[in-house]
Amino acid sequence: MVKTKQMNYLSLLYASFMHPNREIAEIYEDFGLIEYKHMMWAMNDMVKNDVEFDMDIDSLRNLKVNSTKELREKIIARIEESIECKNSNGIDAPTIARFKSDEEYLLNVLKTMNDDEKITAFDEHKTLKNVEITPEQADAFNFFLIGETFKEYELITIYSYLKAHINDNIEAVNCFADLASDSIYHLKRFAKYSAELGTLNFVRSIDKEKYKNIEIIRFLKENIEEEIGAEKECLVLAEKIGNDDLSNFLLFISRQEVYHAELLSRALSHLKK
Repeated sequence: MVKTKQMNYLSLLYASFMHPNREIAEIYEDFGLIEYKHMMWAMNDMVKNDVEFDMDIDSLRNLKVNSTKELREKIIARIEESIECKNSNGIDAPTIARFKSDEEYLLNVLKTMNDDEKITAFDEHKTLKNVEITPEQADAFNFFLIGETFKEYELITIYSYLKAHINDNIEAVNCFADLASDSIYHLKRFAKYSAELGTLNFVRSIDKEKYKNIEIIRFLKENIEEEIGAEKECLVLAEKIGNDDLSNFLLFISRQEVYHAELLSRALSHLKK
């Protein structure tokens, strides 16, 4: 079930990145975030009921389509399978009922749509709608976006897993919840820019060693250093690109990286007690 919910939230978020109609994209995004909540509830129940799980996902490349009609049909097929709630061992009945209720409504909304627009998220045109950007700037920005999108998904996975398992330390749980929320936001911003450039890439499954049975104290210390390094990377790229709009965005992200290091430090202090 955890895998199903991961695939659901990622598929819906990617649909929101790809869709050219902002109103419809927001519907996909809203339901993607609901499916992320579903995943967390499933994880919490399974931890409580001593049922093990991992965070593996299948390839998302079947979403690489040319029209929003094809995209919607694939999303509908995924949710129609998900609503059957197979492989729900360890998940409480009220949680399952909530899953089904939410997805019944989602299917109803999707089946009333009749959009059929061209998708340009993969055509590599490397231009932005409201920002003038040179080919060199586009390449530098795109290289950054690819790496950061994968990194943010990795962090979402790790923080979510830790949040579900460290449920006896509310202060640390709150830190991981904030970090996961910010990583979701970053993933959305980076992927939306990639889609606008026509260079959208799909995230992929991460190694279990990165989140299962890890030495948490060492992980937190290493990630504090990584966040500080990420801040510097954003500053260097902002200067290299030299575009005011993109530089302001990167400076904004760099300041968030500083706060992420602070959140990791707080989690570290609470877990050391």
